[in-house]
Amino acid sequence: MRKPGIYLSPSRQPKNIYAVESTNEEKEMVAVSEIIRDILAKEYSYPVHQATLSLDIGKEGRPREAERKECSIYLAIHSNAGGKGKARGAVALYHPKSEESKMLGTYLAEELNRICPYKSNRAQTLVNGMEAFNGKGYGEIRAPYELGMIPVLMETNFHDHPDIARWIIDHKQEIARAYVKGIARFLSLKPAEEGAEEKKAVENHKALQEEGDKLYRVQVGAFRKKENAEILLARLYNEGFDGFIHFS
Repeated sequence: MRKPGIYLSPSRQPKNIYAVESTNEEKEMVAVSEIIRDILAKEYSYPVHQATLSLDIGKEGRPREAERKECSIYLAIHSNAGGKGKARGAVALYHPKSEESKMLGTYLAEELNRICPYKSNRAQTLVNGMEAFNGKGYGEIRAPYELGMIPVLMETNFHDHPDIARWIIDHKQEIARAYVKGIARFLSLKPAEEGAEEKKAVENHKALQEEGDKLYRVQVGAFRKKENAEILLARLYNEGFDGFIHFS
């Protein structure tokens, strides 16, 4: 059974140069990924893993590492180009066979576009990541899905737009928090401090259940798709409950 966990895979493209300063996509997105990791771990106490940066994005590289770490979500973090310096807006690439992939991508694009001072001019902020390359799809969409994860590849915004490139460089903390907000919406996460009283109540409730060596089990739901069950299990863990998935 895959445990709750998020795998962050920042760009490996140092040759994608930003329109301002001597910086690049890999450098900026690694920095954003590190902030996301720290916020999720410290403020939400949620299991998160950043990719081993030396690994490539082929199936046997980062996707396989994410599988070994038993992650449920694979989030590739990029910035975009190709808009001739005029394109604006976050874009999420999702796997068409996963409603969770599409939902997470929707939330992330919404949160990133909400904080950017330059309004998106994208006709689509949500794109089928398996239509590219003559139907072969993006590797960081295809491979994680094949390994049982919920994949999303995010294009944070366009780094060939000079004003947006400057905004990304100067607002990485804000951008990382927008990512976390989208993830929190998807998983129904609450910051550890906000959930402290609820967790205490849960612990008291569990103690009462186990009083007298008695244990009462509660079934929460039944699903036709395993990935839906894994999402609910992640939410239960976040609320302080142990749980498991039983196939029948």
